[in-house]
Amino acid sequence: MGASSCKKLDINDNPNSPTTSTPGLVLPQAIVGSAAIANNYNITFAYPGGFFANVYGYGAYGATVTLNYSTGFGAGLWSSSYDNATDYQYVIDNTSANASLTYSTSIARIMKSFLFAKLVDQYNDVPYSDALKGAGSLNPKYDTGSAIYQDLVAQLNTSIAAITAGQASVNTTDILAAADPMFGGKMDLWKKFANTLKLKLLVKMAGVPALSSFTTTEFAAFDNSIGVLNEDALVNPGYLKQAGRVSPTYLSLAANESNARSQPSAIPSTWIYSFYNGTKLRDQGRGTVVFRDFPNGATNQLGREDLGSGIIPPTGSTSWFTGTDFDTPGLGVAKGPSQASVIMLLAEAKFIQAEAITRGYISGNAVEEFDAGITSSFTYLFKNQGGAVDASKNVATAVAKYHTDNAESFLVNLGLAINNEQRIEAIITQKYIAMNVINCDEAFAEFRRTTYPKIVNGSTNATATFASIQSVSTSPDKLITRLPYPQEEFTLNPGNVPQNTNIFQAKIFWDLN
Repeated sequence: MGASSCKKLDINDNPNSPTTSTPGLVLPQAIVGSAAIANNYNITFAYPGGFFANVYGYGAYGATVTLNYSTGFGAGLWSSSYDNATDYQYVIDNTSANASLTYSTSIARIMKSFLFAKLVDQYNDVPYSDALKGAGSLNPKYDTGSAIYQDLVAQLNTSIAAITAGQASVNTTDILAAADPMFGGKMDLWKKFANTLKLKLLVKMAGVPALSSFTTTEFAAFDNSIGVLNEDALVNPGYLKQAGRVSPTYLSLAANESNARSQPSAIPSTWIYSFYNGTKLRDQGRGTVVFRDFPNGATNQLGREDLGSGIIPPTGSTSWFTGTDFDTPGLGVAKGPSQASVIMLLAEAKFIQAEAITRGYISGNAVEEFDAGITSSFTYLFKNQGGAVDASKNVATAVAKYHTDNAESFLVNLGLAINNEQRIEAIITQKYIAMNVINCDEAFAEFRRTTYPKIVNGSTNATATFASIQSVSTSPDKLITRLPYPQEEFTLNPGNVPQNTNIFQAKIFWDLN
């Protein structure tokens, strides 16, 4: 169920010709695999995205602090994403001809779109239309990121329509709850998820002038009757405190089944802490469940190595586990070994809506969606590993205190914003906070797209920027603009992989900054 279960994609294999599986067995396992991959994206971008920092007593951080990433950095994301997408393609290929299996086909299309959106957001141009064909295409061509995004929207539209048609037919085979580790076979939720993912893609595309005609048409056709997610999209196949069955989130941020702690060489960045401890914003409610020893936990600026001996993770724990001990689950992000894995937070869905409304793409009340995003973030973090808000927490009271403690900040109280630019800044800043060590990759992508939360380019102040003070980036903000293509592409697909891609200058198609 974890990252180790994802094998590397060998272009000499034909994964479309399995000998011992069926679509019914592959689909639920693929969804679980996607959850593990989403967590790997999260952890991979925890350092470059502004959430993790190095600690005292460790050396050889290398590219972690210089950002001079080689072709090996993130290579597992690439191979596991394509491996996982191949599973979904297998389901599509083996169910699409049977109308009664339209739910399986549609779920596979939706999750395949989810994966390729992540690939485009970090690599831009990737193999897509010519990929996942096994021996039929050993050297797949690369499609542009913008072309892939447009086709993903089309795939999501197809999936939504197919599910709707399936719901109207008595011949459609239902997805059993046990065979769907994300939504338990509830197809209305799959439609909402697809609609949310589509809105997310359209919002990212809409700022690109060449795509304005496409996005305008799609926004006009956006189906508000379906709506967007009204709950967190979470995956839980039955995670347990056993070897090979621990929740990927807990395993990455807390400990394994034997209570051996994770992240002994990482602590929160001073930058991210500033959104909780009063430096930028005051957030006692979320701070106490996200960070151990808040507000007095150790923090650091990425790349700073002239450290005091106290700049280390909490003894016997990690900076992100707030339970009494590893045998006593807590709240926050690292809740417990049985917690679900996040595919998409309800908070993210609400902030996507808030931005789309603010920019005039869809109708609605941006302030209501913004406030709902904040409330949803508190709610998720106040839940225990079983998915219930802990008896010691009151979401409404905590959210009200958050608004009061930041009564003069438009970043918390959207009604104080004096123009749309401030509104967008508030929406993206709150999204960034909500995604802290949950979806670091998406938070960083949104920063690159919008430049929010605001930083001061070239600053060495730990709360003015999250760029490493040892960064060798030639970009004005001293950050990366994308991931390098993995070495296996240069070895196995040299005629198609883009050459000499500069990770400090080459941008994702939606990054116009």
